[in-house]
Amino acid sequence: MQQAKDLFNYFHSLKKHSSIGSSYIFVGEYFSSVFEIVKLINCQAKEGFCGSCWDCQAVDRKSHPDLFTIEPEGLTIKIETVREVIRFLSLKSFRLGRKSVVIQQAQNLTLQAQNAFLKTLEEPPKNSFIALCTSKLEGLLPTINSRCRKIFLPFQEESLDLSLFKPVTAFLSGQDISFKDRKEFSSFVWNLIRFLHQGLLAKASGQNNQLSNLQGCAIILKNHTGSEIQSILEELLKIYAAGSSININLALNLIRMNFQGGFNR
Repeated sequence: MQQAKDLFNYFHSLKKHSSIGSSYIFVGEYFSSVFEIVKLINCQAKEGFCGSCWDCQAVDRKSHPDLFTIEPEGLTIKIETVREVIRFLSLKSFRLGRKSVVIQQAQNLTLQAQNAFLKTLEEPPKNSFIALCTSKLEGLLPTINSRCRKIFLPFQEESLDLSLFKPVTAFLSGQDISFKDRKEFSSFVWNLIRFLHQGLLAKASGQNNQLSNLQGCAIILKNHTGSEIQSILEELLKIYAAGSSININLALNLIRMNFQGGFNR
């Protein structure tokens, strides 16, 4: 999948420049790529990860001593679990690398658990990597959101079919578009999210050829900073989450306002 490849290239570039952050929110439904990043962090290979060394195999088994994985079986992730995470991060690395925490279904963290995690996310221990994985960004406190970098993953395991983005490229080119129903509009919003995030990853990882294929995206990226695009993506996710009850015209106008000044007119 092209987006997974761009995501890997993005983190590989960060690793080469020793600039991988500590606190991330991964938004999507399929998070296998998060464990690929953990392997990238721990593997000693110069390019990517080898997949065959002790570290890579231990991450695959989720038995690496520097990896703490939470896969909730119940409806909530309680404060006691977060306290275990905090204790884990306070310990010295067994392999003299990064200690990684991957929390699946992070939206299931209770309010008390999220509040208990705030200080750690704001001031993470040195050489730590924390990945909060969620399909519902709105399920996390604004204070959690503000402390983490956000990575948007696909909600469906599918290849990047550029033909799906014709309404998106038309919209980003300033053309008027319309939708027959909310389902079609929701599909447009999600493809817009994927399209913009694909562009961000391609730009950050230096994949200029891939960026040139995303017509209209380069213009938006030129006229908006990375942080502005991240804010737009968060607003788009809120609109997508409200898809079954949203007023299409109002939502479309709101999206246009977010992109004001960035269209190719």
